[in-house]
Amino acid sequence: MRIARFSVSGHPTIAVYDGGGYIDFDALLEARGMKSELTGKDPDRRVIRMLRRGTLDEDFIRGELVWMKRNGKNFSLNVEGLTPLLPLMPGKIICIARNWAAHAKEGGHETPENPVYFAKTDNTAIGYGETIPLPQGLGRVDHEGELGVVILKQAKKVKAADAGKFIFGYTIVNDVTARAFQKELAATGRPWYAAKSMDGFAPIGPAIVLRNEAEPIDGKRIKVTVNNEIRQDGTVDDMIFKVPELIEAITKHVTLNPGDIIATGTPAGVGELHEGDEVAVEIDGIGRLVNPVKMAFY
Repeated sequence: MRIARFSVSGHPTIAVYDGGGYIDFDALLEARGMKSELTGKDPDRRVIRMLRRGTLDEDFIRGELVWMKRNGKNFSLNVEGLTPLLPLMPGKIICIARNWAAHAKEGGHETPENPVYFAKTDNTAIGYGETIPLPQGLGRVDHEGELGVVILKQAKKVKAADAGKFIFGYTIVNDVTARAFQKELAATGRPWYAAKSMDGFAPIGPAIVLRNEAEPIDGKRIKVTVNNEIRQDGTVDDMIFKVPELIEAITKHVTLNPGDIIATGTPAGVGELHEGDEVAVEIDGIGRLVNPVKMAFY
């Protein structure tokens, strides 16, 4: 099962894919008298509100689909010609640094003994097809294709053995990085938050593949192309720290909330983006995230 959002008649609409095509889940909820699930001041955060209420729980969704079929209703959504929206606006994105030995080496770093992580803020989040901005005058900006883990419920001091209970699903993240600026900041002992959290520096999507469909994630291939040329190519098996270990390490000190995303690190081969490029991140069974690149003057 997959969760995606599309603009339908000018409204951001949640859609559910369960093998036979996308269902307009908003229309289904409205037919069921659940209009409260369709409203809110911030539509981009509605997915998180629904996660908190349980109305995006897989069992709940399946129950609604059973009702739909039993009552002869049809809420099929033709998504041809519709561009996926950002699947959800995360509260925070926790990114794992140097989680592939080859990537750590290409950056001149040792392999870490424990997970190294940092945060990206929500201003970075953009969806499929949205433009990655290249800030003028900042030098090299790189792509970093990563598997994203979407958190289901509040997670604090979680043991690796229990981590699966806190996973809603998986998506794709491109951890765009102002590399030259990052190195400049690091060389002077300053935090490199700014090099990671510029506007539009975290494309996410195109959908969230729920845990039961996505797992096992062993062997899934991550491939990044720029203008159809392969730049990065690896599998999640090559991650130093696997998803359960990451959840345990992060939640030892940092509480994860519904809709937060863990970007699990990137394979070797990170490379520079230029004006006019098209970068695509593809993960087996999860999808393909495509974004154009354009110079930004601000």
